[in-house]
Amino acid sequence: MSIMYNSGWNKLIKIDTKGYLYYIELPGAGDVPCCKILGKIGRPTFLAFNPMCTEEILIGFDTGDIKVSKLHTDMNEFCLLSGHKLPPTHVSFYKHHCLTSSRNEVIIWDLKSYIKAHQLKVGVRNTIKKAAFSNVGHIVVLYHNDTMQVWTMRQLHKDTKIDTKIFGINYIKDFIFTKDGRAMIMGGMRNISILNTYDWSLLKKLSLPNTFVEAKQLSVIPGPLEGGANKILAFLSSKCTLQLCDINALTFLEIPRPIGRIKKFVISSTGRYMAYIDQEGCLNIMYTDKIISKNGPQPDNRFVKPYRVRGHESSHHLDGVRQSMKQELNMKRLMLILREFGEYPQKYRTIIWSTILKLPANKNAYVALASKVTRGRFAVNTLKSLPLADKSKASLLAMTLACLLQWCPPLRQSLFLPNLIFPFLMAFQKDPLLAFELILSILLNYCQKWFEYHPFPPLNILGICENILLETDPMLLNIFCEHGITSREYAWPLLQTAMSEVLSGDEWLFLWDHLISYQKPSLLVMCVIAYNICLRDTVISLIKSSGDVKAFYSTQSHIRAKDLLEIARKIDQKISKRVHPTRYLRDKLSHVNHSGPYPSFILQEYPKFLTENLSRADLEKLKMQEQTLQEYNRRRADFEKRNVHAETEAFAKQPHETRLNEVQKCFQDHVSNFKWNVLPNAEKEKFCHHSYKDLDSLSERKQECNRYKIVEDVNSKNYKKLQRDVTMLEYEVLRFLNSLNVHKSEMEIS
Repeated sequence: MSIMYNSGWNKLIKIDTKGYLYYIELPGAGDVPCCKILGKIGRPTFLAFNPMCTEEILIGFDTGDIKVSKLHTDMNEFCLLSGHKLPPTHVSFYKHHCLTSSRNEVIIWDLKSYIKAHQLKVGVRNTIKKAAFSNVGHIVVLYHNDTMQVWTMRQLHKDTKIDTKIFGINYIKDFIFTKDGRAMIMGGMRNISILNTYDWSLLKKLSLPNTFVEAKQLSVIPGPLEGGANKILAFLSSKCTLQLCDINALTFLEIPRPIGRIKKFVISSTGRYMAYIDQEGCLNIMYTDKIISKNGPQPDNRFVKPYRVRGHESSHHLDGVRQSMKQELNMKRLMLILREFGEYPQKYRTIIWSTILKLPANKNAYVALASKVTRGRFAVNTLKSLPLADKSKASLLAMTLACLLQWCPPLRQSLFLPNLIFPFLMAFQKDPLLAFELILSILLNYCQKWFEYHPFPPLNILGICENILLETDPMLLNIFCEHGITSREYAWPLLQTAMSEVLSGDEWLFLWDHLISYQKPSLLVMCVIAYNICLRDTVISLIKSSGDVKAFYSTQSHIRAKDLLEIARKIDQKISKRVHPTRYLRDKLSHVNHSGPYPSFILQEYPKFLTENLSRADLEKLKMQEQTLQEYNRRRADFEKRNVHAETEAFAKQPHETRLNEVQKCFQDHVSNFKWNVLPNAEKEKFCHHSYKDLDSLSERKQECNRYKIVEDVNSKNYKKLQRDVTMLEYEVLRFLNSLNVHKSEMEIS
């Protein structure tokens, strides 16, 4: 939904979830508001009154267009502002100018002529979170990396860049200006900060109570005698409750009747009304004096004291952050952060994951393993198969693999291991000890029952995947079965890489932030099924066109981890207990021991014949036997191939030999049966000479054929020439026999 007051105080427009536009007039005290439906316009990206004409509204759409329509007229009659390539999400006004912004564009429009007046040059590497005018002509663009770019309307060619991190401000969710434009208020994580717009210096900072993570939406409440220097700030907390504070006294104010479950709120320009939409989607309108104490602002002593800005060194600040995080990191607070931001901060992901998984940082156990490591062939072959340009990453991967093989030698046969552990190593690459323990924790919790059929894929886990897919999407499973595609192709490639090959780096971290925080190992299996369901149309199209899906499950797609998790949670809730992974797998996190050597818990899953009396020498012997068997099979296949080729050629030559022998025999029979006594001597000599000549020619050609047969094995072109010669010889013999028959007939007649 969208709501917006006009520049006065008595008009309000609203759009519901179905796209209907409502016009509401707010009368004096005691009267009932008047509501009117103006028509259906669709779902906009923003909604605002035109301050130049209170009977006009501006509506942004997903197409990038902005419609300017008049109230109380046909909504199909409008003026169109075109210029955005992406959907505009924010709008603000200064005099007769309007500023709209999308993710990477900021455009200034002239509302007198409805044309684009200017397009600001913004950073292309970072996406825009919000852009806005102040009432004195400042233009501020806030990026997602908490940097700001500032212009003034008089100097659009000159900009100022500000990094808010120098003020200790992180994860800014919203900013607003006071009515006089002298101060800008920003709501971020754990604090509310106020900047001086003259020189963009930090004026004040107010720390939020421990019960709030952040201030999501800000709005000032104008007072009658303030002259634009607003002092009461309303903000929406991370718990979706409305809070008030006095930004002059840096104190929080009590609200006589607390208001919660708010999605969005708007304060009228006079400060008399407040409208808000609750979690159920209902619009509520109330007087602001109902939420402000009549006795004036009273500080709430339950909240923390105001933050005082003091100079400090970065090392002191880092130590303080570490101590604070150790004290305050609990699952309840972490889940609030995850729910609000969707992911953990990159800077603190290591300590957050370590806290959730309770990684012990057992230095003695790690050193004991690392001291026994010798760079074996497995690590060398791994680096050859996974060439890494960064030598430090390659060295870390080789060292971690060697430690894992020292910890559990049978892992040497797990060819998927490098691809599985590499993304986790990159997440913890600055701390090899915690990286190794993270991988142990992943193997312990998220790779349960993977090694029961070693060295084959985990048929039990793949069977669980098939059962879940059968219950959630039987049509897709039926298509897989019809084309001979098994869970080894649509599930195992995703499992053995922890889905790192099909998700981008940021999306993969987003996914594992949630998987680790939910502490439900079975959710990984649900994500594998959810991936197939999300991309079912693509998979089906690929199967029907080529029938090969192997490359698809090892290629990065453009699916969002947020959508993947949403479907995975629905599957987790809907499938029956009969096929749910929790029936077969432990669904609570187990932790690596804090003292002593790391236990080889994974050995318990291997087949007994591999773990009982199985030494490293035995593994090497088995590997050599396997290589010998592979070489024998290769040679045998080559020999059989050559033998079949020779038999085929011999079979092809046999008909030509038979034909040649039959022609020669037929010729000799005709010559021997011919009545030579009826011919005169001259004719006898002629025919005899001709016959002997042809016989000699036949003998020579037969010898030539034999020579060609020998050469044929070397040169296929000679073989073709031989065929032509044999055919020609047959033709000559038949012609000679016909001539003999003609002469015989003539002599009989005479």
